[in-house]
Amino acid sequence: MTAFTVTRLKRRGPRKGETMQRNSQHGRGQALGAVSGGDSQTASHAVGGGKGLTITRQTGIGASMVRDLDAVKRRAASTYAADRRAAARERMEEKLDALLATV
Repeated sequence: MTAFTVTRLKRRGPRKGETMQRNSQHGRGQALGAVSGGDSQTASHAVGGGKGLTITRQTGIGASMVRDLDAVKRRAASTYAADRRAAARERMEEKLDALLATV
């Protein structure tokens, strides 16, 4: 018969943030207890901006859909294409300048 030994490894303690309460979530803990009818979130307008459960009206860019989305997409595509052409033209001019500087 062969003899063997069992080595029990040392248990590690919890790391920082691993000892959360049973009902808490990352960054948004909730209170323990009964839930009544008035505890639910009722937001009647668009929500955006803050961390979970804040009711901040969304304003600025993206607050509402544009009227003519296809025209906006066409303008954006032409702007992107023009920017790419200008960047390529600049790179070619830099290469030409470097080439002329060595001659």
